[in-house]
Amino acid sequence: MRLIQLSDTHVSARHRMFEANIEATATWLRENAPELIIHTGDMAMDGAGDASDLDAAAAWHARLGAQLRAVPGNHDVGDTLAIKPEQVVNDARLEAWRSRLGPDYWVEDRGGWRLIGLNAMLLGTGHAEEARQFAWLAEVIATPAPIAVFLHKPLFIDHADEGPRGYWTVTPGPRRQLLNLFSTARVLLIASGHLHIHRDVMFGDTRHVWGPSASFVCGESQEPELGGSRRLGLAEHVFSADSVTSRFIRPEDLTDHTIEPHQQTLYPRAKVTA
Repeated sequence: MRLIQLSDTHVSARHRMFEANIEATATWLRENAPELIIHTGDMAMDGAGDASDLDAAAAWHARLGAQLRAVPGNHDVGDTLAIKPEQVVNDARLEAWRSRLGPDYWVEDRGGWRLIGLNAMLLGTGHAEEARQFAWLAEVIATPAPIAVFLHKPLFIDHADEGPRGYWTVTPGPRRQLLNLFSTARVLLIASGHLHIHRDVMFGDTRHVWGPSASFVCGESQEPELGGSRRLGLAEHVFSADSVTSRFIRPEDLTDHTIEPHQQTLYPRAKVTA
Protein backbone atom coordinates (compact mmCIF):
# COMPACT_ATOMS: atom_id res chain seq x y z
CA MET A 1 0.00 0.00 0.00
CA ARG A 2 1.25 3.46 -0.92
CA LEU A 3 -0.25 6.74 0.16
CA ILE A 4 0.71 10.39 -0.04
CA GLN A 5 0.54 12.71 2.94
CA LEU A 6 -0.45 16.23 1.86
CA SER A 7 -0.46 19.05 4.38
CA ASP A 8 -1.01 22.75 4.93
CA THR A 9 -2.30 23.68 1.49
CA HIS A 10 -3.97 26.84 2.87
CA VAL A 11 -6.41 27.10 -0.02
CA SER A 12 -8.30 30.41 -0.04
CA ALA A 13 -11.27 31.86 -1.85
CA ARG A 14 -9.68 35.34 -1.74
CA HIS A 15 -5.91 35.12 -1.23
CA ARG A 16 -3.93 33.64 -4.13
CA MET A 17 -0.28 34.42 -3.31
CA PHE A 18 0.59 30.73 -2.90
CA GLU A 19 -1.65 29.40 -5.65
CA ALA A 20 1.22 28.46 -8.00
CA ASN A 21 2.66 26.12 -5.35
CA ILE A 22 -0.55 24.28 -4.62
CA GLU A 23 -1.34 23.99 -8.35
CA ALA A 24 2.12 22.47 -8.98
CA THR A 25 1.37 20.04 -6.16
CA ALA A 26 -2.02 19.19 -7.65
CA THR A 27 -0.42 18.51 -11.03
CA TRP A 28 2.06 16.08 -9.46
CA LEU A 29 -0.69 14.27 -7.57
CA ARG A 30 -2.84 13.86 -10.67
CA GLU A 31 0.12 12.59 -12.71
CA ASN A 32 1.31 10.14 -10.05
CA ALA A 33 -2.09 8.83 -8.90
CA PRO A 34 -1.54 7.59 -5.35
CA GLU A 35 -3.92 4.99 -3.96
CA LEU A 36 -4.91 7.36 -1.18
CA ILE A 37 -4.16 10.95 -0.15
CA ILE A 38 -4.28 11.82 3.54
CA HIS A 39 -4.33 15.53 4.31
CA THR A 40 -2.98 16.41 7.75
CA GLY A 41 -4.73 19.72 8.17
CA ASP A 42 -4.87 23.41 7.36
CA MET A 43 -6.59 22.59 4.11
CA ALA A 44 -7.95 26.14 4.11
CA MET A 45 -6.27 29.50 4.64
CA ASP A 46 -8.84 30.70 7.19
CA GLY A 47 -11.71 28.23 7.25
CA ALA A 48 -12.20 28.90 10.95
CA GLY A 49 -12.96 32.53 10.17
CA ASP A 50 -14.56 32.31 6.72
CA ALA A 51 -16.36 29.16 5.60
CA SER A 52 -15.89 30.19 1.96
CA ASP A 53 -12.25 29.11 2.38
CA LEU A 54 -13.49 25.63 3.37
CA ASP A 55 -15.63 25.62 0.22
CA ALA A 56 -12.60 26.56 -1.87
CA ALA A 57 -10.50 23.89 -0.15
CA ALA A 58 -13.11 21.20 -0.74
CA ALA A 59 -13.37 22.14 -4.43
CA TRP A 60 -9.58 22.19 -4.88
CA HIS A 61 -9.09 18.81 -3.24
CA ALA A 62 -11.92 17.25 -5.26
CA ARG A 63 -9.78 17.81 -8.39
CA LEU A 64 -6.84 15.70 -7.21
CA GLY A 65 -8.07 12.48 -8.81
CA ALA A 66 -7.57 10.19 -5.80
CA GLN A 67 -9.47 9.16 -2.71
CA LEU A 68 -8.95 11.73 0.03
CA ARG A 69 -9.06 11.45 3.81
CA ALA A 70 -8.44 14.55 5.90
CA VAL A 71 -8.14 15.82 9.45
CA PRO A 72 -8.60 19.48 10.35
CA GLY A 73 -5.97 22.00 11.39
CA ASN A 74 -6.14 25.17 13.45
CA HIS A 75 -6.88 27.29 10.39
CA ASP A 76 -9.75 24.94 9.50
CA VAL A 77 -11.67 24.67 12.79
CA GLY A 78 -9.84 26.85 15.34
CA ASP A 79 -7.77 26.02 18.41
CA THR A 80 -7.90 26.18 22.21
CA LEU A 81 -8.87 29.30 24.12
CA ALA A 82 -5.30 29.72 25.36
CA ILE A 83 -3.79 29.53 21.87
CA LYS A 84 -6.37 31.26 19.70
CA PRO A 85 -9.03 33.07 21.74
CA GLU A 86 -10.52 34.71 18.66
CA GLN A 87 -11.13 31.34 16.95
CA VAL A 88 -11.91 28.68 19.54
CA VAL A 89 -13.07 25.25 18.37
CA ASN A 90 -16.87 25.17 18.69
CA ASP A 91 -19.89 23.32 17.33
CA ALA A 92 -20.38 25.70 14.40
CA ARG A 93 -16.79 25.37 13.19
CA LEU A 94 -16.85 21.59 13.56
CA GLU A 95 -20.09 21.38 11.61
CA ALA A 96 -18.72 23.67 8.87
CA TRP A 97 -15.84 21.21 8.42
CA ARG A 98 -17.96 18.07 8.60
CA SER A 99 -20.57 19.28 6.14
CA ARG A 100 -17.92 20.05 3.52
CA LEU A 101 -15.01 17.67 4.17
CA GLY A 102 -16.41 14.74 6.12
CA PRO A 103 -15.59 13.39 9.59
CA ASP A 104 -12.93 15.20 11.58
CA TYR A 105 -11.75 11.90 13.11
CA TRP A 106 -12.04 8.54 11.41
CA VAL A 107 -10.70 5.01 11.00
CA GLU A 108 -10.05 2.99 7.85
CA ASP A 109 -8.63 -0.51 7.41
CA ARG A 110 -6.54 -0.81 4.28
CA GLY A 111 -3.70 -3.08 3.15
CA GLY A 112 -3.59 -4.95 6.45
CA TRP A 113 -3.13 -1.69 8.37
CA ARG A 114 -5.47 0.38 10.49
CA LEU A 115 -5.31 4.06 9.54
CA ILE A 116 -6.59 6.44 12.21
CA GLY A 117 -7.26 10.13 11.68
CA LEU A 118 -7.49 12.34 14.78
CA ASN A 119 -8.77 15.86 15.25
CA ALA A 120 -5.80 17.34 17.12
CA MET A 121 -7.62 20.65 17.46
CA LEU A 122 -10.03 19.16 20.00
CA LEU A 123 -7.18 18.28 22.36
CA GLY A 124 -7.06 20.50 25.41
CA THR A 125 -10.27 22.37 24.51
CA GLY A 126 -12.59 20.74 27.04
CA HIS A 127 -15.20 20.53 24.30
CA ALA A 128 -17.52 17.53 24.64
CA GLU A 129 -16.13 16.15 21.39
CA GLU A 130 -12.67 15.85 22.96
CA ALA A 131 -13.91 13.21 25.44
CA ARG A 132 -15.91 11.49 22.71
CA GLN A 133 -12.84 11.26 20.50
CA PHE A 134 -10.77 9.73 23.31
CA ALA A 135 -13.51 7.16 24.03
CA TRP A 136 -13.75 6.32 20.33
CA LEU A 137 -9.96 6.05 20.04
CA ALA A 138 -9.81 3.58 22.93
CA GLU A 139 -12.15 1.34 20.92
CA VAL A 140 -10.59 1.58 17.47
CA ILE A 141 -7.01 1.21 18.68
CA ALA A 142 -7.83 -2.24 20.06
CA THR A 143 -6.61 -4.22 17.06
CA PRO A 144 -3.71 -6.60 16.37
CA ALA A 145 -3.08 -4.83 13.06
CA PRO A 146 -0.25 -2.30 12.71
CA ILE A 147 -1.51 1.26 13.06
CA ALA A 148 -0.71 4.58 11.39
CA VAL A 149 -2.03 7.74 13.06
CA PHE A 150 -2.57 11.03 11.25
CA LEU A 151 -3.20 14.37 12.97
CA HIS A 152 -2.40 18.04 12.45
CA LYS A 153 -0.16 19.01 15.37
CA PRO A 154 2.87 16.88 16.25
CA LEU A 155 2.81 15.31 19.70
CA PHE A 156 6.17 16.78 20.69
CA ILE A 157 9.39 18.23 19.30
CA ASP A 158 12.30 16.56 21.10
CA HIS A 159 10.88 13.94 23.46
CA ALA A 160 7.59 12.61 24.78
CA ASP A 161 8.02 14.04 28.30
CA GLU A 162 8.88 17.59 27.31
CA GLY A 163 6.89 20.50 28.70
CA PRO A 164 4.40 22.62 26.78
CA ARG A 165 5.55 24.03 23.44
CA GLY A 166 2.67 26.47 23.07
CA TYR A 167 1.35 26.82 19.57
CA TRP A 168 3.57 24.17 18.03
CA THR A 169 2.49 20.84 19.57
CA VAL A 170 -0.21 18.95 21.42
CA THR A 171 -0.17 20.02 25.08
CA PRO A 172 1.33 17.63 27.68
CA GLY A 173 -1.94 16.43 29.25
CA PRO A 174 -3.69 15.23 26.08
CA ARG A 175 -0.31 14.06 24.71
CA ARG A 176 0.09 11.70 27.66
CA GLN A 177 -3.45 10.38 27.19
CA LEU A 178 -2.70 9.66 23.54
CA LEU A 179 0.63 8.01 24.27
CA ASN A 180 -0.93 5.83 26.96
CA LEU A 181 -3.47 4.59 24.42
CA PHE A 182 -0.82 4.17 21.72
CA SER A 183 1.28 2.05 24.11
CA THR A 184 -1.44 -0.61 24.11
CA ALA A 185 -1.22 -1.14 20.35
CA ARG A 186 1.23 -1.46 17.42
CA VAL A 187 1.42 2.21 16.45
CA LEU A 188 4.25 2.24 13.90
CA LEU A 189 3.65 5.65 12.27
CA ILE A 190 2.51 9.02 13.61
CA ALA A 191 2.26 11.57 10.79
CA SER A 192 1.48 15.23 11.40
CA GLY A 193 1.64 18.62 9.68
CA HIS A 194 1.30 22.15 11.10
CA LEU A 195 4.99 23.11 11.36
CA HIS A 196 5.57 23.56 7.61
CA ILE A 197 8.71 21.48 8.22
CA HIS A 198 9.67 18.01 7.02
CA ARG A 199 11.21 15.63 9.54
CA ASP A 200 11.39 11.83 9.72
CA VAL A 201 12.68 10.33 12.99
CA MET A 202 12.24 7.19 15.05
CA PHE A 203 11.23 7.27 18.72
CA GLY A 204 11.35 3.69 19.92
CA ASP A 205 9.51 1.54 17.40
CA THR A 206 7.40 4.41 16.04
CA ARG A 207 8.27 6.57 13.04
CA HIS A 208 7.27 10.22 13.52
CA VAL A 209 6.94 12.13 10.24
CA TRP A 210 6.27 15.84 9.98
CA GLY A 211 4.65 16.36 6.61
CA PRO A 212 5.94 19.41 4.73
CA SER A 213 3.64 22.19 3.64
CA ALA A 214 2.46 22.50 0.05
CA SER A 215 1.99 26.29 0.22
CA PHE A 216 4.61 28.26 2.17
CA VAL A 217 7.34 27.92 4.78
CA CYS A 218 7.89 29.94 7.95
CA GLY A 219 10.78 32.23 8.66
CA GLU A 220 11.46 34.43 11.68
CA SER A 221 7.94 33.98 13.11
CA GLN A 222 8.79 30.35 13.94
CA GLU A 223 11.05 29.07 16.69
CA PRO A 224 14.46 28.31 15.10
CA GLU A 225 15.19 25.24 17.24
CA LEU A 226 12.31 23.11 15.97
CA GLY A 227 14.67 21.30 13.58
CA GLY A 228 13.80 19.54 10.35
CA SER A 229 13.88 20.87 6.79
CA ARG A 230 11.95 24.01 5.86
CA ARG A 231 11.03 23.24 2.26
CA LEU A 232 7.81 22.56 0.42
CA GLY A 233 6.77 19.11 -0.72
CA LEU A 234 4.89 15.93 0.11
CA ALA A 235 5.54 12.80 2.16
CA GLU A 236 5.12 9.33 0.67
CA HIS A 237 4.43 6.37 2.97
CA VAL A 238 4.79 2.80 1.69
CA PHE A 239 3.41 0.06 3.94
CA SER A 240 4.43 -3.59 4.03
CA ALA A 241 3.00 -6.30 6.27
CA ASP A 242 4.70 -5.01 9.43
CA SER A 243 6.70 -1.89 8.56
CA VAL A 244 6.45 1.47 6.85
CA THR A 245 9.01 3.47 4.90
CA SER A 246 8.63 7.18 4.24
CA ARG A 247 10.31 9.65 1.91
CA PHE A 248 10.16 13.33 1.06
CA ILE A 249 8.94 14.24 -2.44
CA ARG A 250 9.46 17.63 -4.06
CA PRO A 251 7.16 18.28 -7.03
CA GLU A 252 8.59 20.47 -9.78
CA ASP A 253 8.02 24.23 -9.89
CA LEU A 254 7.62 24.82 -6.16
CA THR A 255 8.98 28.04 -4.68
CA ASP A 256 9.74 28.19 -0.94
CA HIS A 257 7.89 31.42 -0.26
CA THR A 258 7.82 32.52 3.37
CA ILE A 259 4.68 33.63 5.17
CA GLU A 260 6.11 36.75 6.78
CA PRO A 261 5.58 39.26 3.91
CA HIS A 262 1.88 38.30 3.88
CA GLN A 263 1.33 37.60 7.56
CA GLN A 264 -0.66 40.64 8.52
CA THR A 265 -2.78 40.44 5.37
CA LEU A 266 -3.71 36.81 5.93
CA TYR A 267 -3.84 36.62 9.73
CA PRO A 268 -3.93 40.16 11.14
CA ARG A 269 -4.92 39.01 14.63
CA ALA A 270 -2.45 36.15 14.91
CA LYS A 271 1.06 36.15 16.35
CA VAL A 272 2.22 33.08 14.43
CA THR A 273 0.63 31.50 11.40
CA ALA A 274 2.04 28.07 10.55
